[in-house]
Amino acid sequence: MIKQISAFLLLSTGLVACGSSEKDAQVTSKSTKLEINQLIGIARVEPEGKIAPLGTEVPGVIEAILVSEGELVKKGQLLVQLSAQSEHAQVDQSQARKASRNERINSLIARIEALNIKLSAADVEQKRNRKLAESNAGTEKAALDAETAYSSLKAEVKVAQAELSEARTSLGELDAETRYLSSLKSKKMIVAPGDGMMLNWNVKTGQAIASGASLGDFAPAGDLIAITEIDELYALKVKNGQKVKITAQGSKGVLTTGKVIYCSPYLSKKSIFSDRADNLEDRRVREVRIKVDNPKAVLIGSRVECIIEL
Repeated sequence: MIKQISAFLLLSTGLVACGSSEKDAQVTSKSTKLEINQLIGIARVEPEGKIAPLGTEVPGVIEAILVSEGELVKKGQLLVQLSAQSEHAQVDQSQARKASRNERINSLIARIEALNIKLSAADVEQKRNRKLAESNAGTEKAALDAETAYSSLKAEVKVAQAELSEARTSLGELDAETRYLSSLKSKKMIVAPGDGMMLNWNVKTGQAIASGASLGDFAPAGDLIAITEIDELYALKVKNGQKVKITAQGSKGVLTTGKVIYCSPYLSKKSIFSDRADNLEDRRVREVRIKVDNPKAVLIGSRVECIIEL
């Protein structure tokens, strides 16, 4: 009897224990299904138009830097002046040759006009002498001399006209030369490509630079954006228009707010570890861009944390 009661008690205890384990498992299973309502990503603050390196097409020596770092500038504003003494001299020489060639052209035009007047008179003279010779009122020699003078003047007019045409052609060549030299001179003046801010200079006054050298970094005017990457596991949760809190890295204080304005249509590789054969991790991420509501609250190039509200 005692054995039967003991067996019954053990069986009852076991059933109770099993029932408790099933309930605990259900509770644990429910508690692990947490709702994700935020995503946090490390972001870099950049101008929406991207930071552009400022360069030069021609070599030279920095004669003057006319804008300070952090200064706002307008499109076409002179930023840097390179030494351009030789270019100035070449342009002056070309312009002097143009002036001389214009004088030559004016002289030839005046000469042709004078020759045409003489040619008209010679034409009248040769016709008159020919008529006189035909009517025996004049001599054949006088008629031939008048015709020779007319032909000579006519040839002189043609020569002068050819010289005028050549002078005008060479003037066109000098115009092209002057424009080319002026363009070289203008390249010695580095101007702002648009409205924006000069972030920093990589050169100093008096420094010699080569063609294509980077002078500094230019930030075009416009909105600031924070560029972050979201892991592929949560990439589809990010949508355009979602609100974002922007905080300093490692801090809970909100610097400003923002809004998601771009989600990349594809996943890119964040890192591929190929140094070890057994490490096959290949994480992919989705680029997300966030428009910063208050650009004055963050610095260009700074790293911030973006808390995206899902």
